[in-house]
Amino acid sequence: MWTPNDGNSIEERGRVNNGSDLVVMDERAIAAAMPVPNVATLNVTKSSKVHIGPKFVSVTQNVQNAEMVKGHFLGLELVSSKQARRLRCSVAVFVCWALIVATGLIIYLIYVALPNQQTRLDIGLNESWYLRRDDWQAMPAYGQDFLQLPLPTVIIGHSAANYCNQRYRCIEQVLEIQQNHLRRGYYDIGPNFLVGGNGFVFEGRGANVFGAMVTSYNRRSISIMFVGNYVTDVPDLAQFNHTNILLETLVNIGVLQPNYSLYGQCQVNPQTVSPGPHVMRNLHYFSNWDPVNTSGCLQR
Repeated sequence: MWTPNDGNSIEERGRVNNGSDLVVMDERAIAAAMPVPNVATLNVTKSSKVHIGPKFVSVTQNVQNAEMVKGHFLGLELVSSKQARRLRCSVAVFVCWALIVATGLIIYLIYVALPNQQTRLDIGLNESWYLRRDDWQAMPAYGQDFLQLPLPTVIIGHSAANYCNQRYRCIEQVLEIQQNHLRRGYYDIGPNFLVGGNGFVFEGRGANVFGAMVTSYNRRSISIMFVGNYVTDVPDLAQFNHTNILLETLVNIGVLQPNYSLYGQCQVNPQTVSPGPHVMRNLHYFSNWDPVNTSGCLQR
């Protein structure tokens, strides 16, 4: 309970000086006239919505400069600290070096590494008398190097071992030749192809793999070994006919040049017997045989 303050009454402050009893009440005047209540004791029971004293409401608003927002959106450094600029510069340098390294790696793979990923060429000859490496159960090569095709030369030699004219006997002989060559330190069986009796043709190292028969010719020739010792053994016609089919196939697929030259091993490596006199006397079956230097071939 409180009493009005001394001074002019509400009626006095609100009365209109026109001789009328009508009083106009001003809300601000009423509020000013009302005394402030003084609360000494306040009891609150079981209430969670009571607030005593002034209440402050904090409103936080993040305002970004419009140009900064635009700069972030466009990826432009319109507003940026020095540290941020240095960081972006470092990232740009890193990206440039990464592109240079990636380009160099791609060039290396294309011109250096990928050529070494070549595989043995399948010549596509599908004849019952032609046996690929899987057909004669060849052991894996210890290593291989590849030839630059097409090649200008064919070398004919012989194994100087047992003659064969049956499929499985010839497979045994070719396996023995491979084992012997591996024991001697070769990467694989020496010649690119082998020819047994009855015209059985075996894939040796293959059409595009560096062979081993005559050192000075290995990189530029296809080597063909007749299985047997043709100082005493006599070749049959099927061996020459099927070898001719093999050579025609190699020309057609680009392994041999069309005008390649064919030699007996003793013609390019004088004072040797291979391929033996019985084969040498029949090299005329090959149209590309060059009969030079036959005088160096030994007869024994």
